[in-house]
Amino acid sequence: MVRDLPTPEVLRCYFDEAFEPHLPAMSLRWQAPEAQPERLWELPEGVCFVGPAPQRFGVSIKRQEEDSYSVRLLWDRTCLNWLSLSRAQLLTSSLAPLLSALGTDLWYLLEQPVPRTGRTRLRTAA
Repeated sequence: MVRDLPTPEVLRCYFDEAFEPHLPAMSLRWQAPEAQPERLWELPEGVCFVGPAPQRFGVSIKRQEEDSYSVRLLWDRTCLNWLSLSRAQLLTSSLAPLLSALGTDLWYLLEQPVPRTGRTRLRTAA
């Protein structure tokens, strides 16, 4: 797992049009490239990248059920979309330390309320 990432400089924020709806994303500048080692970045479902931290990054995490999240991820020029990931899959990925370097707590994102289904329960007379 990736640890001890420096805080990057956010060069700009924008909406990446490769996704529909468009994904909020950032252009990042990390410390000097020669000082940034290549790393193994482990993402859910066995997806891995080897290289420095992303210069273009965006993520959207939406809770679907108690332990199910849909995730959209922009990592440089790669766009990924998972329809159903568990909390464990997200917490054991490289997203937690990367988001932490950006000042975002993955746990906070995972604690979204479970969406309502729109169905109302019928009450029975006692």
